[in-house]
Amino acid sequence: MGKYGSLAEALQAACEKQGKAAGEVKELNLDGTCRAPAVEGLDAFTSLEKLSLASLNLKSLEGLSTLTQLTSLAVNDNNLSGAALTALAPLTKLRRLDVAGNRITLAQLSALTSLHSLHSLDLEGNPAAESSTYRAQTFEMLAVLPHFSVVDELNKQDEPVDAEDSEVEEEDDDEDYEEEEEDDDGEEGEGEEGGEGQAPGGGGDAAGDDGDDDEEGEDDDEDDGGEEEEYEEQGEEEEGAKSPTTAALLKDDLSDDEEEYAEEEEPEDEDIDEDEEEAPKKRKRADSDEDYEDEDEEEEDDE
Repeated sequence: MGKYGSLAEALQAACEKQGKAAGEVKELNLDGTCRAPAVEGLDAFTSLEKLSLASLNLKSLEGLSTLTQLTSLAVNDNNLSGAALTALAPLTKLRRLDVAGNRITLAQLSALTSLHSLHSLDLEGNPAAESSTYRAQTFEMLAVLPHFSVVDELNKQDEPVDAEDSEVEEEDDDEDYEEEEEDDDGEEGEGEEGGEGQAPGGGGDAAGDDGDDDEEGEDDDEDDGGEEEEYEEQGEEEEGAKSPTTAALLKDDLSDDEEEYAEEEEPEDEDIDEDEEEAPKKRKRADSDEDYEDEDEEEEDDE
């Protein structure tokens, strides 16, 4: 006869003893506290990770399907058949399961193949454990479970293993693996958020960039137009500057040519004047010579 009249009373006493509300409790040990053919009153224990319900005369496990945070469950020494194991399917975080001392057959263990985190299983005291090869058969039946490695505290090589220590090591390995996955997911999430942020924001940036590019393009066009206008103005100024200079140069050249021409003309004029002056002189000399000859002739005649 248990200490309490019902499972509900045992649960209330456990919460009072821990000084916690049902949703805050993570471990419960209700072994032998009452006689309860079914699990009741556990729906509010949403944070429960370890639960022991041994020696309660349980015939069903239906009330456990909502405890999805459970990692360890002991329902040994009850009155459970293999059909009761189907209620455990939602408990995907369950690592250790103790169903020793019940009425479960080897074939009924197939109901556990959905427990992907299961690491160890206690079967002693069940019809499933009557065969000398039951352990090898159990490993073969549950080979789809990636972490399953202990049956009745023996590994696949029949070496003794402390299920709790092995579970702790497995938990540490899994926690490290989960942390690495979370870190990877976090980095990927940040990358995706950054990419998404850049996609909308980046789209905005892209649009902004396009707008900036357009504005820059317009500015460039304006600059090009301004440069062309400045270039044309400079060309006109240069042409305007060149024109007077060229005209002045031409004028200077003409002036120089005229002066040179005038200077060349002046000596020629002087030469002509000199020739003209010398001509009368020659004529006078000729006349004088003629007069002299006439005088000579007259003298010769007189003689």
